[in-house]
Amino acid sequence: MNKEKNLWEIVKSDVLVIGGGFGGLWAALRASGKNSSVTLVDKSFAGKSGHSYFAGGAMMVLPPGDDLDEYVYDITLGNEWLVDQEMVTSVFSESYSRMKDLEAYGISFRKRGDKYTWTLARGTRQVKNFWPEHATAADMVTMLRKVALFRGVQVIDHVYIYDLAKDEAGNIAGAAGLGVKDTKNYLFHSKSVVLATNSGSYRGHHLACELQGTGPFMAYDAGARLKNPEFHYINIRPAKHEIEGSGILPAIGAKWVNGKGVHFMKDYDPVLKKDRAPVFKIVVAAAKEALKGNDPISIDVESLLPEERERFRSLQVSHGWMPILFEKCRREEGYDPLLDNIEWQPAYEANKIGIDADIRCRTSMKGLFAAGMARELGINPFTGWSITACTWSGCQAGDSAAEYARNESFKKIDFHEVGKSHEDFFSPMYSKAGKDPDSVVNEIQKVLFPVDALIIMKEDKLENALNQILEIKEEKISELSVKDIHNLIKARETRTMVFSAEITLKSSLMRKETRENIYYREDYPSPDNKNWLKWIFVRKDADDQPVFSTEPVPFERYPFKPDRT
Repeated sequence: MNKEKNLWEIVKSDVLVIGGGFGGLWAALRASGKNSSVTLVDKSFAGKSGHSYFAGGAMMVLPPGDDLDEYVYDITLGNEWLVDQEMVTSVFSESYSRMKDLEAYGISFRKRGDKYTWTLARGTRQVKNFWPEHATAADMVTMLRKVALFRGVQVIDHVYIYDLAKDEAGNIAGAAGLGVKDTKNYLFHSKSVVLATNSGSYRGHHLACELQGTGPFMAYDAGARLKNPEFHYINIRPAKHEIEGSGILPAIGAKWVNGKGVHFMKDYDPVLKKDRAPVFKIVVAAAKEALKGNDPISIDVESLLPEERERFRSLQVSHGWMPILFEKCRREEGYDPLLDNIEWQPAYEANKIGIDADIRCRTSMKGLFAAGMARELGINPFTGWSITACTWSGCQAGDSAAEYARNESFKKIDFHEVGKSHEDFFSPMYSKAGKDPDSVVNEIQKVLFPVDALIIMKEDKLENALNQILEIKEEKISELSVKDIHNLIKARETRTMVFSAEITLKSSLMRKETRENIYYREDYPSPDNKNWLKWIFVRKDADDQPVFSTEPVPFERYPFKPDRT
């Protein structure tokens, strides 16, 4: 036993938070505020990396005087009824207080006189986005890190967590990780754990495409249930250089046009025809236009009025990292994204697989809580929703984890199981097969990124993609071979990509319908409210195989109910 313990650098605290974005930092702050000792660990640099750092900064807020029911109904419709309305209600009920918290920490929000200014969130009719003044999400999470350190949170950067640790009764008791820089073997021993990583991705075309989150898959391996495996976040991005703006530019007057100069979104979304449709609907419409031969697709910025351009500059290009990217576009490609129409293409950002958790962010595993994109937070990636929802989930998870820890003692970690996890994680270092993780990721991308794989879906295409992914799983994953820590982490992420692709494709074959804001099956082009007002779940069985189940959305508990005919 002592020999097993001597392998590890042991770090002990009441609450362990894994992930340093909005969800993780808020969880750490809230748990420390309840007199828990808190350790926050991040594989990079907490508050300076991840999707949170690269976000534009828009935050959905329900200000005093606005109607909560209208906001909840708007988000429910945008998620095609497949969202937890109790969660949405709680998110908006707390949103104004969280914005005021940020102001207390030093992040001011835009005002004209003594009134906040706002934009309507893309894909909604009523919901308002508030914007930080001369700041981005990067400034917000950087400030949260400073506050967390000031309040005594122990922040440990550059440690990659690869598995959860359990006690001898099978409950969550910490996590195992590897120092990215110091190569130490870390064992975090805690009474409760908050998983607040990103969800999974396949390294697509996006600023944060390399940021593969493994939190949901660690939870799955530990026995937790995952939700919404069939959904994913596909955005639309410039073909050459990465900039933000697909949600904000249409909100201030720009229009999506095809290669013939036709404003095509009015044909695909007559209600939100001013190009404020949900991003998934825009992506599907753009894909259909391209298949008709009407590409390239662009945002018509050339027709913007000077005052509209100036509004975008003040919102997005006056601060943070966006001016750097705009200057790079001018310097390297000779165009100005606010003056010249450029090609935009679909870009896979992340899947929407999340850990299933209740309204207090408690999972099905004792001692495990979920926050940020690791938790299921709905499907439609409205502009501004992610920051607000991740903030809410971090607060809920931090409070719940601290309350749980207060009533628990430190349990004895099962070192035998932790040792097996360590051996499994390091196995590619000892493999002689020579399969490089990047080459396997490239094979996965070739299967999943074509427009007829996960955007315009059809049964035969899905089955073909699934067969290819299962072949990669069977023949390539066991052959992964690496020589350094950097590629060892890539090997683990590649394994999670293959698993993610497998359950995404299998669950997509299950859902035989179309919900135009979030999901498109060409062979089932209409919503099926009779049979598919359901959520899909997946968990691991005794033979380590994914088992799928469905549950009806509990409309008997919700204020808003769809027509089931």
